[in-house]
Amino acid sequence: MNITITGRRFEVSDSLRDYVEKKVKKLEKYFNQLIDSHVVMYIDKLDHVAEITVNGDGVQFHGMEKAGDMYSSIDLLMDKMEKQVNRYKEKHSGHKAVGLGKIAEMEYVSDRGSEIYLSQVSNKPLGEVEAFLEMRVDKKDFILFKKGVNDVKTNAPDYSNKNYAVIFKNGEGFKMLEIPFEMIKESRFDADNFVSYDLEIQDESALNPKILFKKDSKSSVMKLTIDEALKMINGSDNEFLPFFNSETNYFNVIYKNGKRIEVMVPAY
Repeated sequence: MNITITGRRFEVSDSLRDYVEKKVKKLEKYFNQLIDSHVVMYIDKLDHVAEITVNGDGVQFHGMEKAGDMYSSIDLLMDKMEKQVNRYKEKHSGHKAVGLGKIAEMEYVSDRGSEIYLSQVSNKPLGEVEAFLEMRVDKKDFILFKKGVNDVKTNAPDYSNKNYAVIFKNGEGFKMLEIPFEMIKESRFDADNFVSYDLEIQDESALNPKILFKKDSKSSVMKLTIDEALKMINGSDNEFLPFFNSETNYFNVIYKNGKRIEVMVPAY
């Protein structure tokens, strides 16, 4: 199992890192295939906060806890995760487990136990116009897609894998959002300064499309966790919400599909 431990403006000591790894490894017994887990720790005012995202058996689990010190936060968090995973396994005990790498859709279990479906988009690069036309063919009001990087001369590691953009209906028109190259290169993500475009659609025929992308002055995307996005869409009449996932540093789109909630995510 791959365990990633991140301190967000918080220095993780060697002893704390060892403590977290030992705790997280105890989750392995609940899975046929535990792929990876990511623990994030930070201090919010007087609270020591610990968050974890766990991927295993085609399901993603997430939890957060806070206490007066980080060791206590980790203890509370891992107790919560064991209960959350146990509940899920008991509920789905008759289902066959499948590895994450073998499916394009997986389940996400939120901090409050809500089940959401994550739908991975293709990792095949698309041009902006091509992505817009694909969105129209699919009869959707949004699309998350991986952009090509032919025009970027860079040795920045992993840039092509992180270069995702989102197109979505905004009022009577459409917008596109992308992350500036320098932000990806430096792993510095400021949602207020993402690049925003208004789409001027002159011809959207497949034979001779003409769609102009005009740079806008203001980005219109929120930086949220999936749990925060879930709370927002459940409390509104909106059918979808594009957002920048503050845990993964990728664009996501959360949307209603009948009675269930789904999240469009990159194929990372």
